[in-house]
Amino acid sequence: MRRITTFLIVFFTVFSSGGLVFANDNSFGKPSVGDVLGDVLCIRPLGAVELAFNSVFFVVSLPVTIPLKKTKEAEAFFIKDPYNFYFNRGLGEPIGKM
Repeated sequence: MRRITTFLIVFFTVFSSGGLVFANDNSFGKPSVGDVLGDVLCIRPLGAVELAFNSVFFVVSLPVTIPLKKTKEAEAFFIKDPYNFYFNRGLGEPIGKM
């Protein structure tokens, strides 16, 4: 149990500081090869995994959102916003610049 707890603490600590990866602003030219490769090999596949999980959450939330007539808001929150965040930008562009 202690190993699992230690692993989870280290895992979430490492992945919670990912915002510093794009701290180098390259807004005056083409993205570097490293930016494009990082985007293709890491960021976009993780976005696809997130969309898969969010689709499951959206379907699970339907029994609550249909009676409240909030299905469109849930769809925007779980599916449209993450899709636009990850895939409606140029290849290699920083995530914060959309």
